[in-house]
Amino acid sequence: MPSKPSEKEQQEKIVQLEQKVHELNTQNQFFELLINNLPGLFYLFDNDFKVHKWNKNVEAVTGFSTEEVQTRHLFELFTGNDLNQIKKSIEETFIKGAADTEAILKTKDGRRIPYYFTGASTQLEDKQFLIGMGIDISKRKQAENALRESEALYRILAERMTEGVVLFHNFRILFANNAFAAMLGYDDPLQLNDKNVMDMVAEGFNVYFREMYEAIQHDVCRERFFQARWLNAKKKEIWVEGKANLIKWKGKKSVLLTARDITEAKLKEISLKEETESLRRENVNLRSSIKDRFRMGEIIGKSESMQKVYEQILNAAASNSNVVIYGESGTGKELVARAVHKLSRRSAKPFVPVNSSAIPVNLLESEFFGYKKGAFTGANADKQGYLDRADGGTLFLDEVGDLDIGLQVKFLRAIEGGGYSPVGSSIIKYSDFRIISATHKNLLNQIKKGGMREDFFYRIHIIPITLPPLRDRKEDIPLLVEHFLRTFSHESEFRKLPGEVMKALMNYEYPGNVRELQNVIQRYLAVKSIDFLYENAAPAEKVPADSQSIDPEGLNLQDNINSLEKNIITKALLKHGENKSRAAEELGISRKTLARKLKLFEESVPLT
Repeated sequence: MPSKPSEKEQQEKIVQLEQKVHELNTQNQFFELLINNLPGLFYLFDNDFKVHKWNKNVEAVTGFSTEEVQTRHLFELFTGNDLNQIKKSIEETFIKGAADTEAILKTKDGRRIPYYFTGASTQLEDKQFLIGMGIDISKRKQAENALRESEALYRILAERMTEGVVLFHNFRILFANNAFAAMLGYDDPLQLNDKNVMDMVAEGFNVYFREMYEAIQHDVCRERFFQARWLNAKKKEIWVEGKANLIKWKGKKSVLLTARDITEAKLKEISLKEETESLRRENVNLRSSIKDRFRMGEIIGKSESMQKVYEQILNAAASNSNVVIYGESGTGKELVARAVHKLSRRSAKPFVPVNSSAIPVNLLESEFFGYKKGAFTGANADKQGYLDRADGGTLFLDEVGDLDIGLQVKFLRAIEGGGYSPVGSSIIKYSDFRIISATHKNLLNQIKKGGMREDFFYRIHIIPITLPPLRDRKEDIPLLVEHFLRTFSHESEFRKLPGEVMKALMNYEYPGNVRELQNVIQRYLAVKSIDFLYENAAPAEKVPADSQSIDPEGLNLQDNINSLEKNIITKALLKHGENKSRAAEELGISRKTLARKLKLFEESVPLT
């Protein structure tokens, strides 16, 4: 028989029990406080729908007192479809263990509040219980209703618009109105849902349209106008004009596009352009039928080789393709480029000449593409680049063989319609320019040496024109001499050259070509003698003019000293390819002194 616990042991057990009761009471108080202060509705009821526990919010929301809540049946708080939905959700909770639903809760004073209910079931002894929460979703419902109303309103407006309207995200169509569907030949706008917009853009405009979308999508711009060829439902091309805007649709960046069919107007415009082009071509053909022409613009020559050049110029002018002009230094490559431009349909727009070899590599990008204010030290204002200035006209790239290969990559993108960005800007710009380039180098050899990209070469080398050197068309020398005499002397002073002078001019080989001949004539008018600059000149290196042509003032000592100084400086410049630093070094003077003397002799020492 177990011994009876002592009084002390009994006292200890009583203390332990009191401590446990105290702990349980503390826990109960904590849970009571937690439940009563929950922001939503807290409820606990059994499978007979008897409410065992709720928080104070139930009373505050429903308007029923503690006593009334105890006497009310749970289902009295709901009516109609909401009641059915609540019953169905409770059944699902007891079967599956958890469920949630939305329903309108009816309060004592008749208010109806949308709530989101969630609950879970558990079993204690032989009875099932459901514990759950209810959250007021009035504000969310109001926002949803407002959004639905706005969407409905926009849909009504869009559907009644005469212009086509389409909304798309990542090129996938989310909405299209009746006008847009009809424009593309679809019976129902719903047929366009989830279609890829790019499938509707005609070939040749894909890059342009994709770039426009990406610019809008990435906030480079919020609005873009466009004009492009599209494909309708029957794959027939139509011209479409419109505007694209960035909007936020259901939290996602999307593009809202308005468009209209301008096919009829565009075809009339194209027809008018073709008619104008046809008349221009006819005019060019008429000009080209005139044989044995002596000049074209500033270009002079009647030789057979120059007649071929004239023909090539006319053909190039009738086209919009890029041109490359080959020829030795001094053959007149820029004059040919200007002639092509002047005879082309771009003649009313700018002709922008650029010497590719004269621009430092670190300035190439900013000079060609322009720059934004603050892009680098010294960029105190926005500046247009060569591509901006040549928009609609012609960009003349002299010495294209020296163009930096790194720039060729970015240049190629601009040529192919991908656009360009000024230094210090993320905005993509476009320019409609034609390239006429010139070089004295073999560009195919440049490709082999790695000095030129092959893809860039094929872009600029569409129509080649090769200029003959002056030594291969000496029958043109008399015409050129007469032209230069008229240009650089007063009409009253103009006289023909003596026979021995013309003979010397005809016998010389002209390493500097037409530019050198111009230089020789200018010196002749200044010092009254023909002076060839190169050591391998014709035997008669100095040919005096006839006695009748000598000006008494030519005997002046200072004039003769000045003439001699001009000749020496000119020889040095020609010898060093007009490099002033090297010429000054050989002459034994500073570059500054040379520049000052050249300024004094500007009339008689050409630097072109």
